[in-house]
Amino acid sequence: MISQKTKIYILTICQLLRRDLLIYRREFLSKLFDNSFVLLTYLVVFGYFMPQFGGGGYGPFILIGSIASFGFFDMVGKVSDMMFDIQGDRAISYTLTLPLPSSLLFLRMALYWAINSAVVSIFLIPIGKLILFSQFDLSKISVLKFILIYPLIHLFYGFFSLWMVGILKGIGTIAQLWVRVINPMYMFGTFFYSWHAVHSFSPVVAYLNLCNPMVFIMEGLRSACLGSEGYLPFWVSFLALLGFTILCGWDGIRRLKIRLDCV
Repeated sequence: MISQKTKIYILTICQLLRRDLLIYRREFLSKLFDNSFVLLTYLVVFGYFMPQFGGGGYGPFILIGSIASFGFFDMVGKVSDMMFDIQGDRAISYTLTLPLPSSLLFLRMALYWAINSAVVSIFLIPIGKLILFSQFDLSKISVLKFILIYPLIHLFYGFFSLWMVGILKGIGTIAQLWVRVINPMYMFGTFFYSWHAVHSFSPVVAYLNLCNPMVFIMEGLRSACLGSEGYLPFWVSFLALLGFTILCGWDGIRRLKIRLDCV
């Protein structure tokens, strides 16, 4: 049986999420347009221009990579907003006065960020299909694998954002986020190539690259949407990403509780 206190916690979190999503609804179409436009540029170049230079079949590869990575870039804005709030207006201080454990309030933030990016990115699948036409075979999508890996990807982004807020020293260090974290994780995260391609070049580099959670995001979603051949085994990617998500969630919440004197 669920205790009355737990029911109150769940209800409060649901109400907070509902409030946040109603606010987010105002900017949803704008964000969808922006992401769709970026996706269009990627797919025109890699789906239609690159095949002229012997790069056939690259369109679906980039499509799935784009769907997997847009939430990653959204993370920069979320981290920046929270950092400015912590060192500025501190609206988060009001949220922390609610009758909820601080851990659950931080969990709610990660869930909202995850839903935020997941809702936009899911629409990029039909948009990508319209752009690529027959190049993207929907019959290759494993519904079960997709249902498992897609929400987990965005949960990771939500908790990773919390973790980044916890380790950044101040607003002045936000500029370093792109250079030291986002760009290396993205460029070495198998967006433009598969993990097996790296392995054929250098097994040592390939195995070192498994320290990058973006590898499991890209390989896992591509395995779910494009077939398992040529990618890391789906369950390896899923379990590894689950581990990274739990680790970022635990350490991110721990750091934020210390930073905001919630211990």
